[in-house]
Amino acid sequence: MKSVVHEIYLSVSGEGISTGLPTIFVRFAGCSLRCGMDGNRKLWCDTPYALSPNAGKELELEDVISEIGSISSSPTQILLTGGEPLENSNRIFSQTLAEKLKQSRQVSGLYTRVRVETNGAEPISNLENMVFTLDYKLPGSGMENKMITENLEFVRDRNDNLDEIKFVIRDRKDFDRTLEVIDGFKLKGNLLASPVFGELAPEILVNWIKENNRTDLRLSLQTHKYIWGEKRGV
Repeated sequence: MKSVVHEIYLSVSGEGISTGLPTIFVRFAGCSLRCGMDGNRKLWCDTPYALSPNAGKELELEDVISEIGSISSSPTQILLTGGEPLENSNRIFSQTLAEKLKQSRQVSGLYTRVRVETNGAEPISNLENMVFTLDYKLPGSGMENKMITENLEFVRDRNDNLDEIKFVIRDRKDFDRTLEVIDGFKLKGNLLASPVFGELAPEILVNWIKENNRTDLRLSLQTHKYIWGEKRGV
């Protein structure tokens, strides 16, 4: 079994409930979404270099498992990201990788399952051995019509304390839509509000959260960008 992988490296998680934890990133190549291209506003994808399905090296499943093992022999969070780790052929590869890692690592607790960062346009309900960082693309992304709302219901109903739903917020319209989605789907758990880096000041987003008394929202900043800027592989 093969898939095109852009990079595998060890760093710390930059976002969400696992911020700061040492994490092995497995970045797949290929994503059909083009977030942020809304009118005259620019593409905001963090990893435009991984958008093409050919933007990487074709690796065997065993090669990826071996590379992960060589990076860290200690229990470590593993994050499958992209690109999009659940799109096209990446999907079965990611599912099989999650299963094999669970079998081979023999760890428990936080690191039993891999974390999958997925864009909201791919179904997640039939996947196992994973916890999810599920994006919901808002109007400012230009991609809201691609969202599978059943994913929101799945995360809500399974009530896994490691799952998280992320709202990347560009402006006030995006923030108001975030509240509509949360309330409309009765979402709970780890709900992340993340400002578009370089476009929305974090303090403005914090004020909106405070003004609306949204104690169900967690501010999530892209810590890696504050440390390294736009540098790759960190």
